Amino acid sequence: MKRILVNSIENDLFHSAWELYLSAFPRNERRELEVQEKIFSNKDYFFEVIVIDEQFIGFLAWWEFEDLRYIEHFATLDQYRGKGYGRKILKQFISENTKQTILEVELPNSEIDKRRIGFYERLNFKLNLYKYEQMPYRINGEKVELLIMSCPKTIDEVTLRQFESEFRAKCYNPYFKDLSI
Repeated sequence: MKRILVNSIENDLFHSAWELYLSAFPRNERRELEVQEKIFSNKDYFFEVIVIDEQFIGFLAWWEFEDLRYIEHFATLDQYRGKGYGRKILKQFISENTKQTILEVELPNSEIDKRRIGFYERLNFKLNLYKYEQMPYRINGEKVELLIMSCPKTIDEVTLRQFESEFRAKCYNPYFKDLSI
């Protein structure tokens, strides 16, 4: 299993990942293709496609910050779920650095949301119960209430608010200059 860095929407592997992205995430939690194309130019953004024996199985999109790594999107194809691939991918990712890793999860309002939280908890992620809203991923989009999980330990609210501010400046404002929120 290997992760291949993709930095263009012209890459064939990106097209497979984008199809999965569109099916795996609700509209209000994903960006439009034009914005995705612009984000590839950010040196702190990484869009990695996961392959086994040259076969696409999923992708991992993440951002590098000074004190942490933020997993923005992660998904595997349906036929690879429940087989340990997601666990292996994330364990490898976490082991590659000493920084705190954070990600967002939906509120535990359904069985699938609860199972997803449990999946991350089994990987040593901790649920942080501070109020958190994901910025809109599209023009005229809405903020989405989510929870932050962090590994290997919980983060304090000051760290979360600092992340929100840094995320807005690095990952959001440059691509949504005309969006008033």
